[in-house]
Amino acid sequence: MRALKGILAQLSFFTIIPTVQADLELIAEFSFLAPVVVGITSGVLDFGFLFLIKEALGRIYPILLLPFIEVLRGFNHLDGLLDLGDALMIRGTHEDRLRALRDVAVGTGGIGLLVCYLALMFVALNGVGGLNLMTLFSLMSAEVLSRSLGLLVLGLMSPMKESRLGNMFHKKLRRNWPFLLLQSVPFFGIQSVLIFPVILALFLYVGKRFLGGSSGDLTGAAITLSFPILLMTEAPCFLCSLHL
Repeated sequence: MRALKGILAQLSFFTIIPTVQADLELIAEFSFLAPVVVGITSGVLDFGFLFLIKEALGRIYPILLLPFIEVLRGFNHLDGLLDLGDALMIRGTHEDRLRALRDVAVGTGGIGLLVCYLALMFVALNGVGGLNLMTLFSLMSAEVLSRSLGLLVLGLMSPMKESRLGNMFHKKLRRNWPFLLLQSVPFFGIQSVLIFPVILALFLYVGKRFLGGSSGDLTGAAITLSFPILLMTEAPCFLCSLHL
């Protein structure tokens, strides 16, 4: 029962889906399963949303997936993206960047990174084809892989000492990071398997060079930015091309 509670709690923690409530220690313990639990669920819901609105909206229907995704995530990862953008634009000390991460106000750095994200999402969603099994697979893959990537940042890199959440999750993920990679294997496409390590290395560099470690904000930013990139680079699954 404890394990089941920890697994189901991933949905309540990473999305607005009400399942069960659990303490952060238990959620962190089973967070290595979050990519498949949350990613597959989110991918199916993404596809279901597109299915419901397609007939009413015509060609523009994929664009509305953007607000649906962010609402489903509770805007939590987007908040990390904005905070990271502000911190990266600070030319001062580590303490100055830390204050930018914690500041509730959004500066030009956060707005700039938000514009980049919106542009990537616009291109990625415009590339969404018909409602077929290939589209379902691509959405699930992007959801799973982006979450694996974000949690790998926490598992592979020591967290900022100021990040309580980062420290808690790092302690659990540092010995379970191989499972994050293993569960990702079925969702890799020809192109995503090449771009995944590049994006991961970039965020590891940013965390070490500019923040002095990983954090919840860095993880949220990694999930947010990598999702549209991975969605664009998912190779066609020809065996899944049968239209529903």
